This record gives sequence, C-alpha cells and structure tokens, in this order.
Amino acid sequence: MNFLFLRKITPQSSPFPRVQLLRKLPLSTFRRFPSSQATQFLFPVAILQRFLPKTQPSAMKRYMNTYLHTDIRNSVEHFNVLIDGYCRNGEISRAVELLEGMKTNGPAPDIVTYNTLINGFCKIGDVFTARKLMVEIFLVNLEPNVITYTTLIDAYCKIQSVEDARSMYDEMTVKGMVPDVVTYTCIMNGLCKCGKVEEAKSVFREMEEAGVVPNHFSYATLIDSLFKEGNEAEAFAFQGQMVVRGVGFDVVVYTALMDGLFKAGMPNDAENMFQVLSEESLVPNCITYSALIGGLCKLGDVNKGELMLQEMEEKCVSPNVVVYASIVDGYTKKGLLNEAMNVMKKMVQRNISPMFLFMVH
Repeated sequence: MNFLFLRKITPQSSPFPRVQLLRKLPLSTFRRFPSSQATQFLFPVAILQRFLPKTQPSAMKRYMNTYLHTDIRNSVEHFNVLIDGYCRNGEISRAVELLEGMKTNGPAPDIVTYNTLINGFCKIGDVFTARKLMVEIFLVNLEPNVITYTTLIDAYCKIQSVEDARSMYDEMTVKGMVPDVVTYTCIMNGLCKCGKVEEAKSVFREMEEAGVVPNHFSYATLIDSLFKEGNEAEAFAFQGQMVVRGVGFDVVVYTALMDGLFKAGMPNDAENMFQVLSEESLVPNCITYSALIGGLCKLGDVNKGELMLQEMEEKCVSPNVVVYASIVDGYTKKGLLNEAMNVMKKMVQRNISPMFLFMVH
C-alpha cells in the first residue's frame, strides 16, 4: 500500500527522473523483494526526503500522517525517520511532539532521535534548545556521542561562540571520545571566523598529532583565512601540502584559492584558477561566481563581471545579493548610474530587494 500511496502523491511532472521511474514501475516489482514492514515504510520516506521536501513539503506530511498509526508504530527507526522528515520540512514543533509521545507511550527514544532533533534546532539557530536536549540525554540514561558534540560545536562556531565550542570539545575528550575530522574542522572554522587564525593552526596541528587526516574542508578553511590576513605565502604552503598528500581539490578549495589570489593582487592567476575548476569538470557554485565577479569588479572590469553574471543565469546558478552588490558597486564607482540601476531592476525581477545592497559590506 505504501508504494501505491507514494506513487499517488508524487507529481507526474516531478523534475527528478528517478522519481518518475518509480511511478512507472509496476507494484509487482516490489513484491519480488520481500522486506519487513519497517523497510516498506522507511524506503518511501527516504525517497520523499531525498527528492520532495523542497518542492512538495505537503507530500511528506501526507505520507507521514497516513503512516503514523501503522503496525510499525513501535519501531524507534520509524519515529526517527518521521522526526527527521519534520525537521527537514521546518516543522520542528511536530518533531518535538513525536519525541514527547515516544517518552510517554514508547518506543523509547535513542541517541539517533536526540541527535536528529539537536541538529534540527541547530539548523534554525536555536542552540539554547539544542543544548537543553543534550542535558535531557543524560536524564534518560543515554550517552551523547561524537555526532552529538560535533553538531553543537558546529552550531556554537557558527554564532562565533568559540568558548562554548571549546568547552564542548573539552567535555567530549574528557569522556574519552575521539574527535573526528569534522569536529576539528568545525572548531578551526569557528576560530577563523573570529580572526583567531593562529589558534586554528594549532587545532590543525593537534588534529594531525591525534592521527586524524585533514580533509579538503580543513585545508580550505585555513587557506581562505590566511589569504584574508594577507599571509599568501603560508596559504600557498598549505595548498602545496594538499598536493603532496594527495588531498583532492573540490569547488570549495578552488573558490578559496581564487578569492585569495584576487586579494593577493594576482587576478590573472585567479581567473586561471576558475578555468582549471571548469576543466576539472567541477561545477562552480554561487560562492565561486561571487568571488570571481567580486574580484573582477574591484579591478574595474565590471563588464566582464556582468558577463559572468549572465553565465551564472545560463547555467541555472542563482545569483545572491553579494553578486549584485559587487556589480552595482563597480558601476557606481565608474559613474555609470544607469547601468547600476539596470542591475538593480534585475534584482527586483528575481525577488531580491535592492535594500539588501546596503547590508553587504
């Protein structure tokens, strides 16, 4: 029944080919693969979570509501998927209701339940409630794990509360937990955002001494911050270290290098970096284009900056306010107010208020 329901609520015009294929498969296909009731429930929910939340939040809600009182209601996995679905769809209050129901009627929530909710609250910036949930973990005789601590560490770093992040890190190490590369990188990122690059480098060394291998995000975090500090030599040293160690370059790393090269007064190298990115079959994202257009406009090459804006639109990469601000600022400095006004009109067409231009530094 659940696959029939999934096919029914999935729009035929779905932009996702795999979802369209799922609709076309006969139900007899699924009968060839016996599975538990829980799996029969969880698989369609996983499909919905992967393909529908952004375009069809009501589909997830209808499916979850329909199956909330099925024979698998005593499965903690069932409730964890539902809670994750509600969190993804911005219905965190309903996720909390499910948690309360689990505590009252069963099944008992596990650490995955709490980690999912903690992540949900951190995503909406409610770190206070996320921290309260961590306290509750102890009260129900569960133990937080590396994921619990890392989620909170990342949330504290994002609000530049590095001391709280460090406190969480110290607490997890005292408990004998081994931080992973994500944990270390989150702390490094938080320190860099607060301008504490030297401390971030110390954490990087601490990570290496602990036998944890840095990944491309770890390097990109330091490279970007070192360029912003004007320390090009050390930024390039970390880039070289990546090459020697065989750490793959992705869009994040190339973007950090390109932005840094512009800041270092090496625009030709920066543009070459953008070309290399494309040659590596990597897809530039909005931040990549933002760095490129911002660099070009600061050099006075606003026309090329606007050409890159057109390329973004042709490649279906949505420009953000930073991109528009760079071009508007570039035209304004040249005294080309009509051109600047035309760019602002494009913003309005994309439902971006020109007022946001005054919020970009």
